[in-house]
Parts: sequence; C-alpha cells; structure tokens
Amino acid sequence: MAGLEVLFASAAPAITCAQDALICFLHWEVVTHGYYGLGAGDQPGPNDKKSELLPAEWNNNKDLYVLRYESKDGSRKLLVKAVTVENSMIINVLEHGSQQVSDLTLNLNDYIDSDHLVDFHRVYKKSEELRSRLVSGIITPIHEHWVKASESPQQEFPPATAREIDPLRIHPHHPHTSRQPPWHVDTGTVRGSTWQSKVSNVPAFWPEDQKRSPRELEGIKEIDHRNGRVQKATP
Repeated sequence: MAGLEVLFASAAPAITCAQDALICFLHWEVVTHGYYGLGAGDQPGPNDKKSELLPAEWNNNKDLYVLRYESKDGSRKLLVKAVTVENSMIINVLEHGSQQVSDLTLNLNDYIDSDHLVDFHRVYKKSEELRSRLVSGIITPIHEHWVKASESPQQEFPPATAREIDPLRIHPHHPHTSRQPPWHVDTGTVRGSTWQSKVSNVPAFWPEDQKRSPRELEGIKEIDHRNGRVQKATP
C-alpha cells in the first residue's frame, strides 16, 4: 500500500470528512487496475490531464463525487459517481464503451475512522476487506464484461457432411452398368435365336439352367412368365 500512502499524503490537506478518505482509497484502487484520472465532473474540461493523483476540485461537493478515468492504453473510459446517504456511500461506475454499470454500497463507519482523518496509519479500518469489496463489486464486473465484449467471434465452419456426422454410415452401392450379372437378361439374341418377349431385370435362368452352355441354350424359344423359368422349344 505504499502507493496509497503517497496518494493520501498529497490529498490529506483537502480531506475533511469520512467520505473524502473513502474516495481517496477508491481512486487509488482504480489507478492500480490500469487507469489514469482525467478530471472531476461529468464532462471533459480544459484542465483535464492524465494523472495518478486526484484531480483538482475532486471533493468540492461532499454529497456527490464525480470522477472520470481512462485506461492506460486508451481503450476504456470510466465515469465514477459516489453519493453520500447518511452514513453510507453508494458508488456507481459506468464504462462508456459497453455502457456496463456496476455499483456498490459501503458503510463509512465500517472502513473509515473519522477521528483520525489526517493519520494514514489509523484512518482506514479493515483496509484489505475494503479493497476486496471494491475489486469484486465494481472493478471485476466492468473488466469481465469488457473482455467478453471484445472477444472476437468464433470461427465459422461449413456444414458437416453426412459422413462426418455419421462416419459409420454405409453409402448406397451403385453397380457398374457396363457389367451385368449372369442372370440379367436384356432384349437381344442368344446365338442367333431371338427372344419372343422383351425382358429386363428378370432372372432368365434358374441354377440348373446356369450350368448349361450357350450351345445347349440355342433351342430357347420363349420365357414362361408364370413361373419365371426358361422354357425350351419342343424338339
């Protein structure tokens, strides 16, 4: 917390109440997470400058503190508002780019000792708990939303083919049309004898007929459509 002590020393002359001390702590936490202070108020002013110190007029209004910040790489801007309500302080943070908002309510008496406002070593109570609540309540939500918004879209891939979806799928078999099984009969002649009936994709021979030689089949005359067998001509 050496950085906080230096910051507190520079701001101590202007610290007159518990909310001033809390804003000093809050400013240090924002700066340590990669931001510079720009200035006070909602709108940019001619005296704005990047600094790790609190800007001029940062505590002119003890009921409403408004501070602006910019990340060190210039990619993000924060608007911090803190409202005092009795013994509590409501802190609201807006990230300009994403319009993400986070807020946190703290009890001043839990973390600030109003009787020792000018003594750095005694003014903050439970400083580690205070820091944890500031980080988890306002810093982390802003950063997480920023990371998600800035992530590049996932790479798109073309639709998967049927084989990629089901590698075990068996594709339909298309036999080569230039070769036909021995039982396939088409319109034509057999050794000079012409079929009397045009047939396609009909078994021409039963097993005992397939053993016959072409010479034995020269006497074929017609096909019996009733039982699908070849009938021989009468001698």
